[in-house]
Amino acid sequence: MANIAAADDDDNVQDMVKRVLTKAGHDVSTHDDGAALVEQARAHHPDAVVTDNEMPVMTGLEAVRALHEDPDTADIPAVLASGSVPAAAAAEVLRDGDQVVTKPFTPAELNAGVEAALDSAQDGS
Repeated sequence: MANIAAADDDDNVQDMVKRVLTKAGHDVSTHDDGAALVEQARAHHPDAVVTDNEMPVMTGLEAVRALHEDPDTADIPAVLASGSVPAAAAAEVLRDGDQVVTKPFTPAELNAGVEAALDSAQDGS
């Protein structure tokens, strides 16, 4: 079981992500925007974060950049679960081991992305 922090500004997507990942055996906290995700990650250091990109206050890419640039959270892998991921921006922010799951995604695709991110963190990728 892993601790996962997830952010999406759509309550239905938040509920689905929480339900899918909880069913897979993970402990999941959900948040409405990237800023809340960063705050949660800094306070509780989850095993991975799952985030939409287009959100108010702070986008998912901005949140992932903030986490990767902070030495205390730099090792947390990210799964960008979004329908809008600008390739150039993602290439600048995402690192080896981070995953992109394109909306609309299936539960299996979400689980595969999270498991790949968790596995890469364990392998030290």
